[in-house]
Amino acid sequence: MKQISLSIPETLLEASKEYSQEYGYRTVQELIIDVLRKRVLLENVERYREIEEQMKKGVKVKKLNQKEALKYVRDL
Repeated sequence: MKQISLSIPETLLEASKEYSQEYGYRTVQELIIDVLRKRVLLENVERYREIEEQMKKGVKVKKLNQKEALKYVRDL
């Protein structure tokens, strides 16, 4: 795990400590890691759902034949 330094307002730190105790986090660090993980993962899931919906509707989708698809993949 990589260590970072984080500066936050005192009021937010105190609120985070209270929240951590109330919701069973052992430390504020655990809370921060959990919040970041959920935020990042949920946003990615939502983004993938939007892409999937667009693909189902044929919106913003490249329609390629086999030759075009092979060229597209090779050029990535």
